[in-house]
Amino acid sequence: MNDTELRKTIGSRAKARRKELGLTMDYLAEKLDVNKSTIMRYEKGTIDNTKRLVVEGLANALHVTPEYLRGETDEYNTEITDRRLLQVRDLMEKVLGGFR
Repeated sequence: MNDTELRKTIGSRAKARRKELGLTMDYLAEKLDVNKSTIMRYEKGTIDNTKRLVVEGLANALHVTPEYLRGETDEYNTEITDRRLLQVRDLMEKVLGGFR
């Protein structure tokens, strides 16, 4: 898979997973500490989304593996299946983060 194809694969899988979870681009941008326009370009594959830190950040925020985003597997191995579970997890991270 060439670089352009890989960027498109990562972008389309990230977008599909974001929509599956019912997340907004704004939410994902906040999680990755980037602008919404950056998320838009990641999803379109128009900017480099193949860097390890970007792929790992997207994978973490979307609760999938980097291998899934790169198209190396079709399974994302996660217990997060919808937005409600993700919101509960986010809330727990905030609460527990206050005790560290």
